[in-house]
Amino acid sequence: MGTSRATRGRRRGFVALVVVAALVTACGSAASEGAPAARAPAVTTARAATVSPCGPGTPGRSDEIGVAPDVIPIGVVADVTGARAGFRTNWEAMQAFAAACNSQGGIAGRRLEVRLFDTNVFRHRQAITDACTSVLAVVGSAAAFDGDGSSVATDCGIPDIPALIAEPAHARVPTVVAPIPSPPQLFLVGPMRYFARIAPGAVRRGAMAYLDVGVTAVRAARQVEAGKAVGYRFPTIDTIPALTGTDDFDRIAGHVADRRAGYLSVQGTITDLVGVQSALAARGYRPKIVDAGPLFYDPRYPRLAGATAEGTYVITQTTPFDDVARVPELARYVDWLQRTVPGAEPTAQGVRSWSAGLLFAEAARRASAHLDRTTLLKRLRAVHAWDGNGVQVPTDPGRGRASTCFAYVRVEGGGFQRAYPSRGFACPRDGWFRLRRDFTHL
Repeated sequence: MGTSRATRGRRRGFVALVVVAALVTACGSAASEGAPAARAPAVTTARAATVSPCGPGTPGRSDEIGVAPDVIPIGVVADVTGARAGFRTNWEAMQAFAAACNSQGGIAGRRLEVRLFDTNVFRHRQAITDACTSVLAVVGSAAAFDGDGSSVATDCGIPDIPALIAEPAHARVPTVVAPIPSPPQLFLVGPMRYFARIAPGAVRRGAMAYLDVGVTAVRAARQVEAGKAVGYRFPTIDTIPALTGTDDFDRIAGHVADRRAGYLSVQGTITDLVGVQSALAARGYRPKIVDAGPLFYDPRYPRLAGATAEGTYVITQTTPFDDVARVPELARYVDWLQRTVPGAEPTAQGVRSWSAGLLFAEAARRASAHLDRTTLLKRLRAVHAWDGNGVQVPTDPGRGRASTCFAYVRVEGGGFQRAYPSRGFACPRDGWFRLRRDFTHL
C-alpha cells in the first residue's frame, strides 16, 4: 500500500527525532536532570455535572449540510480496514451510542444517523473531504495519520469531536474539541513517575521499540525526552519495520535481553507488542515492568499474547471496566455495544468514542434551536468541565485542557484488573512535563 510524499517526509523527520532523543539520553544533560513539573493550566478534578442530552423535543430550523427536520448526520473517520488498521472499536462504539440516543428520542426530536468514513489507514485526507460535504460533524473518530486531513478540516470548518488525537497537525485544527485533549508540548509524566517510584532500578535500564512510521516515532521521541527528565534511561531503542517478520522481533528481543532491560515500552499496534513479548518469552526473559499505552486496553491483546502478556501494565484515562457496576454510563456503553454490534467487545478506545458522542449530543441539544456548525462549535467551546458522566478523567474540552489524572490496569489471568490506584484516578500535581523539543508544528 502506498503512502503520500508528505507522510514519507514526516516519517524521516520523526525517526531523526528519536535518534536525537536517544543520544541525549545516552550522554546526559544537566539542564534536564530533575526537571520540574510543567506549569499547565489547572483543570478541576471534581466530578463534572451529569448530562442527559438525548430525548424527545421539537427540532428547530437548520440549513446546515446534511441536517434534515428529522435527522442529524454525523461521521466517524477511522482506520477500520487496511494494513494495521486498529480502530474498528471506535466505529462500533459510535453505532452503539447512536442507537442508545435514538432509543430515547434522539436529540430534540432529530434521530442521529452515524456514517463511517473509513480511512483505509492511508486515506485520511479523502475521508475528511467526504465528511465535510455530507455530515454536520465528525464524532468519536480515531486514525493513525489523522494529521493528513487537517488542512481540509480547517478549510471546511467541520466540528471535530475525536476519540483520539494522534498527530500534532490534528491538534492544531481550530474546530477540534476533544473530550480528552492532547496538548502537543505537554507529556503526561505522572505514570512514569509512578514506575520510577516503585521500580527505580528498572527504569534506569529502559528499552523502547517503536513502529517505524511517523505517529509512533513521535510518541517514542516524546516519551524518551520526558522519561529522561524523571530518571529514566533508554540504552536500548529499536525500530519495528512496517513489514515485520519474526526475525525483526527476535532482533529486538535479543537487544532487550542482552542489556537486561528492566522497563519496556512498545509504541505500535497490538501485533507489535505481542511479537516483542513472544520473542522475549522464547529467550526466557521478562522485564520487570512492561508499560503499554491505552490502545492495548482491549481484550484482543491478552487473548493474542496469552501467557506472555501476564503482568503487563496498561495505562488508561477512561474508567477501568472493574468499575462498571459503580458507573452507570460505563454500563450503558457495555450494554448498548452488545445490543447494537453483536460480538463486539468493550475497549478503552470505545469508551473514548462514547464520551465524544455524549459531548457532541450535549452541545447539539444546546444548539438545537438553530443547529449549524457555527452554533455547535460555540456550544462545544462553552463546556469547561467534562468526564462523560464518569467514564473518563476530568478535562476542560472548551479550552483544550487535560488533567493529570490516570489509572493503570494489569493483565492477570488473561484479563485486565485494576492495579493503581485502588479506586478512581491518580491525579498528581507534578503530572505534566513541558517538552523542550518542538512537537507542535510536526
